[in-house]
Amino acid sequence: MSSLTKLIIKLQRPNKTYIMPTRGGVMYGLAIVVMILTAATYNNNLIYLLAFSLFSILIVSMLQTHYNIRGVRLSVLQAADAFEGDHLNVLFQLEQARARDKRGLIIRSVDKSWPSANPVRETLLAQEPNKIVRGVIVAARRGVHQLPPFFVETTYPLGLFCAWKIFRPTSEVVVFPRPEGNRPLQAARHVEGEHDFGLRGSPEGDFGELKRYQVGESYHQIAWKHFAKRGVLYSKVHWGEDHKHYHIHWDRADADFEVYLRQLSAWIKLAVDEGATFALDLPDSQIGAGFGPTHAQTCWNALARLRESA
Repeated sequence: MSSLTKLIIKLQRPNKTYIMPTRGGVMYGLAIVVMILTAATYNNNLIYLLAFSLFSILIVSMLQTHYNIRGVRLSVLQAADAFEGDHLNVLFQLEQARARDKRGLIIRSVDKSWPSANPVRETLLAQEPNKIVRGVIVAARRGVHQLPPFFVETTYPLGLFCAWKIFRPTSEVVVFPRPEGNRPLQAARHVEGEHDFGLRGSPEGDFGELKRYQVGESYHQIAWKHFAKRGVLYSKVHWGEDHKHYHIHWDRADADFEVYLRQLSAWIKLAVDEGATFALDLPDSQIGAGFGPTHAQTCWNALARLRESA
């Protein structure tokens, strides 16, 4: 995005409606001018009639495009965390101040470094004062960031004009380092027993009990028979003497900071996939042993907030 474009977007006030002719609208207007000049040259009233009829359509189209976005509001309800380079889900609330049909509304990210994976296309009917919609943008880089500004725009009804509003959400989103790296990680025996943590996610050992399924756990652990009867996902828990544990130490050496964070992220994912407990040492803090997606989320969050000066 050029500096001039960023400046123009920055100067635009939130919730103000802006309208400009599209490329098709410009060509349409030039065609009308050519027709009027031709009618004046040949003194042809029929060409005059056609030209001014098309001009009236242009004016009505401009008014309809403006009214189609007038009174529309956009707010962010929730933004999910994501890994860098992955799709990041954003939950919007689209609402209107006046009860009328709003068609062909497009929601997209303004910042090209946070592009919309698929611009949202929605319609608000007169009986819908608000509507919850889901948008997807691409997470740019690791860290804690404020969500980029979003356009709500429309070219309805004829595509001759584009009217838009700009909204700047205040929500923050955490982008985790992408799991990437092939360095080996050695498992270690944990000093505490199985029952100090309560549950295991390993398919080995004796069956213990059922627990609520957490997103990210292996599908092989799901109690499918129980799901068929009750319609609720549970994971099978096994107890046994063997217990795999990973202690992820901070040993960056001469590795690039971001590359090393991605390797740590890959080790955390490995531990989750294997159902092992794991602990993470960072330069300024330690995260004790735990297991499962919730513990991994805590570790990934810490990696996202880590600065190179650490």
